[in-house]
Amino acid sequence: MRRGLPALVALAAFVCVVVGPASLAGGAPPAAAAPIPQRPAPPVLDDLRGLRAREAAGALPLALDALGAMPTARETAAFAAGRVAVAVVFVESDGSVDPSTENWSRPDPDNPGDRRANVLAKVQAALTWWNERSPDGSLEVFLPAAGQYGAPRTVTTRYEPISRPVSQFNKDYRLSDAGWRWQIMGKLGYAHDRIDDSPLPERTYADKVRRKTGADWAFVLHVVDSLRNTDGMFRDGAIGYTADLYGPYTVLTYDNDGYRFRHFDAVLAHEMGHVFGALDEYAPPRPGYPSTGDLTSGYLGVRNRNAVKGGTTHLPCIMRGPQATLDAFALGELCPSSVGQTGLRDSDADSRPNVVDTRPRFDSTPANAASGGGLTVTGTVREQPWPRGTSNIGIPFRHGISIFVPHALQFRVDGGEWLPLVAVDGRFDEPVEKWKLTTVPLAAGDHVLEVQGTTGEPAGFVKDLPAGP
Repeated sequence: MRRGLPALVALAAFVCVVVGPASLAGGAPPAAAAPIPQRPAPPVLDDLRGLRAREAAGALPLALDALGAMPTARETAAFAAGRVAVAVVFVESDGSVDPSTENWSRPDPDNPGDRRANVLAKVQAALTWWNERSPDGSLEVFLPAAGQYGAPRTVTTRYEPISRPVSQFNKDYRLSDAGWRWQIMGKLGYAHDRIDDSPLPERTYADKVRRKTGADWAFVLHVVDSLRNTDGMFRDGAIGYTADLYGPYTVLTYDNDGYRFRHFDAVLAHEMGHVFGALDEYAPPRPGYPSTGDLTSGYLGVRNRNAVKGGTTHLPCIMRGPQATLDAFALGELCPSSVGQTGLRDSDADSRPNVVDTRPRFDSTPANAASGGGLTVTGTVREQPWPRGTSNIGIPFRHGISIFVPHALQFRVDGGEWLPLVAVDGRFDEPVEKWKLTTVPLAAGDHVLEVQGTTGEPAGFVKDLPAGP
């Protein structure tokens, strides 16, 4: 978010912070959580912070022709399919600038045990919730294991994050989460340009976590301690939010104001919906907030039909909030709009979401005689990603995306033994590859060649081979 560019808010009106009771007074739907003495009920999840000007304008290089269907480094999340690594960062103040009022080693009398371990248990519950929404098990959201790149870690900052606001970047970056985030990310080896927050350093970190863990996607979860804070909110009323649709980072406080630590998992599950492209569905807490039924979002470009304002359905969903989020988490409810926006839609009811229901396409050249009486055939195989839809909000997808490259490539002649195809460059690891095969010596006459491979689903071709003089 470049300083001096407040007009970007008009682009999508994203000011994505979860606000406290003041929002409830503004006409947003009241929460119905069990009352807690002297503490507010769960606030409206006003939690999607918004577009980054340079990224929205397309200033980041995409190199689409070279990468084909593969996600780019910019696309650290696109839909809820494949392996998704979650890099948890526990934010700790060192007291060098702000007084250190929070410390992760301090116990919580209401939740005995190591608090960071307790948080990770809640994180895992949220990840499991999303994994169970995938009809065929094609989604695996996971925490990198200890010793892996991106494993949960504690990193210090000179500020006390919970005592600062998170959304006043255009006034002073230190009055936003950039003040402490930039220090955290700098210690992890990811610098910023000291002028704006685009590209986000978390995007580069998430991309490396993805590559190091063998994942398809990744995002960063900053957890800010708020145990001793009286309301569990940042200074401007924020408690939990996601930087933008498709990540690359989410921030939650320890007890998330009226949600309390017991519902940390439900709040995170809601935020993960944004990471996968889902929009909020509750009534807009302010004019222009992106939670209305006229918006389309997600890789598939699905309309927000379950929105309270302007929607056509009124179904339970993790994206409705606030009490609806808690109920939906408990009951595992995800409405069709959010199913579509997150890429879990299964149009042909084969238990495979569209985005992983893909097949490779083969092209081949005529057969040529090889030494010893065999035949040689060459060709190309390419992944065919599911066609992207059109969204009218968020950073647009500029090419079709698939998490697969063609693999299990093989051939056989006359129904015989299946043999592997050979990659011309030595390895099948790109969405478009050249291949080659050479048959055993063939008797004179007509023969039948079968070639097949798979991405999400298998495909291939059959070819007549005339052999002999």
